[in-house]
Amino acid sequence: MSAPVHDGALSKPREIFSRIGFALLAVAGVSTVLQIVALTIFMVLERQGIVWIHTSWAMWAYTFIPIYGFAIPVGGWLMRRVPAKVPVPEKLGWKNFAILLLICFPVMYGGNLLGNLISALFSGGTAENGLNSYALDDSPLKFLVMVILAPLLEEMVFRKQLLDRCSRYGEKTAALFSALTFGLFHMNLFQFFYAFGTGWIFAYTYLRTGLLRYSVAMHMVVNFMGSVLAPWILSQVDLAELNNLNLQAMDDIALMQLLPGIALITGYFVLLLGLVIVGTVLLVIKSRQLVFLPAEEELPKPHRIHTIYGNAGCLSFILFCTVLCAINLL
Repeated sequence: MSAPVHDGALSKPREIFSRIGFALLAVAGVSTVLQIVALTIFMVLERQGIVWIHTSWAMWAYTFIPIYGFAIPVGGWLMRRVPAKVPVPEKLGWKNFAILLLICFPVMYGGNLLGNLISALFSGGTAENGLNSYALDDSPLKFLVMVILAPLLEEMVFRKQLLDRCSRYGEKTAALFSALTFGLFHMNLFQFFYAFGTGWIFAYTYLRTGLLRYSVAMHMVVNFMGSVLAPWILSQVDLAELNNLNLQAMDDIALMQLLPGIALITGYFVLLLGLVIVGTVLLVIKSRQLVFLPAEEELPKPHRIHTIYGNAGCLSFILFCTVLCAINLL
């Protein structure tokens, strides 16, 4: 029988997780407040007849400058004030990298489907995914923000900064905490489930290697596939015309004009289906080989949830993000 754990022995990890929670709350709170302020300013300018605020770059500016220009630097600064233990770097190898990347695809698209279904269920089908307007935008800023800035800065905070500070209390516990907070950070149910799933894979990758480049590269590929490649392919095809396609009433010239678009979108979905199938098979085969090493200060199982989530910082962050999720369903 293991010796009882005194509450005093858990006070230090509880304080660590609370400080991390408050740092994450700063990220979520600062970004939300500054977005509201920026949007208000843009609405005032719109009433003054200033037309440039209707451009797509303005939409990207008031949405993402508050997050990546202010909130994440503030949260990262606060988190760096918490003691950290940097892991010893280890190379992953291209084969293992490819396996983990392929596993991301069923997790990403399955989580996306689940998020859409649950959002529709809770909202009565009225909720809209706010990310769609950004994914469908053709501004070059989309590549810069979604494929470069977001993976770099989000991995720095939710993997390196966070895991360096809490993995000493259990690798599996830290990976779950990283994935959960990453999912909540998106503050909507549409993105929560696939962000949680891919965040878990990114966390595992960083824990095994201690090198951020692998999870950043995975994150870049995932964001490129979902936010850049898929919208571009759909933009090459007239979906309304495809929905109303009548082969018998269409002449050969019109049909030949549609064939490249049909071939493109068919090829994309075949590729996507193949990636999902291969990733699912690898997930089933490799899941038992995903090893979490014992930690030097492993939290006792009966006390983990209360120690990690039952503190002021984490409770505040979870409550704030949950309220935002609910508001986004309205």
